[in-house]
Amino acid sequence: MVVAATVCCFDLRSPYAASKLREFSDPNLLRAGFEQNTLLQMALEELGFHVTPLLCRVRWNKPSDSDGPNTTFTHMALKVKLDAGDFLADVGFAGSNSISPVKLGSPEPQNLPEGQFRVVDGLRGYITLQLLVKGEWRELYTWRDEPAPLVDLECSNWYSCTFPKARFTTSFFVFRVIGDERHHILNSQYVKRKGHGVDSSVEISDIKTKAELLRLLDSVFGLQLNVNEVGLDRYLTPLS
Repeated sequence: MVVAATVCCFDLRSPYAASKLREFSDPNLLRAGFEQNTLLQMALEELGFHVTPLLCRVRWNKPSDSDGPNTTFTHMALKVKLDAGDFLADVGFAGSNSISPVKLGSPEPQNLPEGQFRVVDGLRGYITLQLLVKGEWRELYTWRDEPAPLVDLECSNWYSCTFPKARFTTSFFVFRVIGDERHHILNSQYVKRKGHGVDSSVEISDIKTKAELLRLLDSVFGLQLNVNEVGLDRYLTPLS
């Protein structure tokens, strides 16, 4: 899977969104943000699944919110109803997320391909997805068990795509899972992580030139971009 952060917005359930779903000739290449899980929702519903969109507050690498929320709704996930119960499906969080569905309704740890996860009751009536990292349960994001209206999804998506301090307007990010390896580029750093938890290994290298960035995007992430793309290298550290 490739997750590419973009700053493009579209009406999440519009004919345009439906046309974008049909454009994906490569199912491993998906856009990040609300668009990505909206496309997954549309595909699942077409297959006959009952899907509920959820608005989420990101908690990964955020300060404590014990005194009140300090992040807004900048993520969308899906609750999918199956005969075996309800599951959390999410193909848009990248990095630390589970590609496999996470069982809802039980706080018991779940051993999944990307690590050990659990779903627990959070603060103020929220539900929280957690990941075990080196013996510590870390929060990924939190949500309330209620359907997110389309109008709220559109507003949150627009905010994530346009607000000057939002992540997707202030950074360059691309992510891919290859076997048990997770590859990502964040601004000027290329990170390759192998394994999970205490047994994981991490390799970090600096990207110094636009040519090097384009080579990595092509060879690792399968993304071929125009060499003349303006501003593609604006997040790289200038050579001294």
